[in-house]
Amino acid sequence: MENILHKVNRHFISLPEEEIQRNDKILKHVFDVIVENMKSVDKLFEALYRRPFYGGSYYDGLFVKTANKPYDYDLDLLLSIPKKASPVLLPSNIPGHIQLKVQNVSWFETLPVYAKFKKKFLDDDNYLITHKALEWMESVVQRSFNLLPWSASGKYYYLEVGFETFPITFSKSGPAVTLHIDVGSSCTLDVDLVISFVFTEDKWPQGFSPNPYEKFFSWLGPTTVLNEFFIVAKKPKNISDYEYEYTFLERHWRLSFQEQERKLIADKGRLKPVGRLLKKMKNRQQHDKIASYYIKTVLLFMVDKRNDDFWQKSLSHVFMDALETYTKFIRDKEIPYYWNKDYNLIDHIDDSTLNNFAYRLEHIIKDIKKNQDKPDTVVKYLLNDRELEEFYRKNLDKPENQSSCIIT
Repeated sequence: MENILHKVNRHFISLPEEEIQRNDKILKHVFDVIVENMKSVDKLFEALYRRPFYGGSYYDGLFVKTANKPYDYDLDLLLSIPKKASPVLLPSNIPGHIQLKVQNVSWFETLPVYAKFKKKFLDDDNYLITHKALEWMESVVQRSFNLLPWSASGKYYYLEVGFETFPITFSKSGPAVTLHIDVGSSCTLDVDLVISFVFTEDKWPQGFSPNPYEKFFSWLGPTTVLNEFFIVAKKPKNISDYEYEYTFLERHWRLSFQEQERKLIADKGRLKPVGRLLKKMKNRQQHDKIASYYIKTVLLFMVDKRNDDFWQKSLSHVFMDALETYTKFIRDKEIPYYWNKDYNLIDHIDDSTLNNFAYRLEHIIKDIKKNQDKPDTVVKYLLNDRELEEFYRKNLDKPENQSSCIIT
């Protein structure tokens, strides 16, 4: 099965290097232009904006390409509330979330650039409100688009990258504003711009796992990059307004420790290829209610339990171990949030659905183990019909003596 898994990863999951370079070039240019436009049209954004964070599966090395679907990218726009306004993080009764209250609101009135902060972001009790932040973000993006060139046909905005022209639109999507960049050949880059607020470690929330990189040093010297965390305007799942009648759901922000997570899964040999294979299987089995982040969380728990030598073992060995570990989480109907074990990431999925997922995964494991003399058994659980036809048409099930098929 070793050769089979490497070939699936190479031919049907990993992005070609030329596509990676093309997409990165387009993304960087588009992002730079949009952010500069946002600064130009909104001085409050310019004052609050600190830096981007290139998040999500693509930049974590866990991206899985899917035919006829857009390439998805996550870009967090990290904003910072000045310390003189005395922002304080308060516990939330919703696991995995936090509240933020500004104690010195009058400070904003001392500087014209911050004069609209309370109106745009806070409620009457000076709590940071998710839907207000999202509405403001959408407004800033809309106004930034008005600075882009308009096509001669009058049908779309566009941007020029090198000698090429790319149509660009945007839409609102959950906690993000999504840019849609048409790069031709029926290919689209979907970029989620996520509004987030960044904080340093002195505000690390109580009740959450400590920062594993509190005293992180690089060969260049001390760095503070991994001493920061974010809060994101993401509404809690499976929470009814009635259940939390006096909770004010719009005050609760999802905590995000993406930078620490990226470091935790870095340099772990087979971890990322295995993560991509699990995501590919999830897609093939149509387990759409399982978000990619849930699989990443399973891998984070595995990192805690396995030593570094484990991740250097064969891809097939690590894959089967990860598949069985993932299946147990699904069977137990609980994938705890890595940073706060009280928060069950799959609590919003009904029991019958999780049971069906678990039965299916257990069947897959049994079938693979029962057919060890047929190493391509796993393929039908990873590839769709079109991909399966291509796999066998190209004789990818046959052994080959090529080290180049090894993907890390």
